[in-house]
Amino acid sequence: MIKLSKYLLLIVLTMSLSSCFELIEDTTLHADGSGSYKLTLNLSSSTTRINSIMAMDTIDGKKVPSRQELKTKMQEYISMLNSKEGISYAEGSLNTENWIIKLDLNFASLAHLKAGLIDLSKDINQHETSEEVNQLKLSYVNGVYQRELGAFIPEKWKKEVKSDEDFSRLKEGKCIFIQRFDQEVSEVSSTNARISKSKKAVMLQLSPLEIVNNPQKIDYSIKTVH
Repeated sequence: MIKLSKYLLLIVLTMSLSSCFELIEDTTLHADGSGSYKLTLNLSSSTTRINSIMAMDTIDGKKVPSRQELKTKMQEYISMLNSKEGISYAEGSLNTENWIIKLDLNFASLAHLKAGLIDLSKDINQHETSEEVNQLKLSYVNGVYQRELGAFIPEKWKKEVKSDEDFSRLKEGKCIFIQRFDQEVSEVSSTNARISKSKKAVMLQLSPLEIVNNPQKIDYSIKTVH
C-alpha cells in the first residue's frame, strides 16, 4: 500500500494547485525549552476533488487506500511518535469527510521535536533522511528561537509546481506559523512576521505561492526578553 505520508503529500500537491488550503503550525515554548506543537492542514475546500481521487482504483500506478486504511496508518504513525525520546501525548486525527489533518504533541525541547519527526520520517520511508534534512535548524536556546526550514522544500518539487498551469492559484491558500512564549518578544528577524499585542506571540502568514517562490521566507529568528 502506498505510504500515508506520500499519499497525503500527493493530495496536497494536487489540491493546492486547483483550490485553496490552509496550513496552521502553532508552537508554544516555555522558558525551559519545553512546549507543545500543533499542526492543522485543512483541505476541506477540495473535498469534492479529493473524493473523486479516493474513488479511483490507482493513482500513478499505485493502489489508492481506503479511508479506513488512511486513518489506521495515521494512528500507527502517532504511536511511533509517542515512542520517540522527548515526545509525549502525541495525538492525531484524519477527518476523511472534510479532509482535515491534525497533529498535537508535547516536546521536551525543539531538539527533541526535530529529532522525533526526522526519526519518524526514517521509520515511514525505511531509509536514512538526506543531509539537507538533518541540517535543518529548529531551536530555542538562551531566549532565541531559530528556524531554518526553507531548504526542506526540494528543487524538483518547486519546478514541478511552477510548471503547473494553475500555479498562480497558490496565492489563494494560507500558511500560518505561530510561536507563543512565556516571555515577551523583543525582536523578530522577519519583516513579514507580526508581534501580538501581548508581546508574547509571533505570527507569520504567507501564501503557498510566496513560499514556493521564496522558501527562505519561512526562515527567521525571534528574540525574547531573557
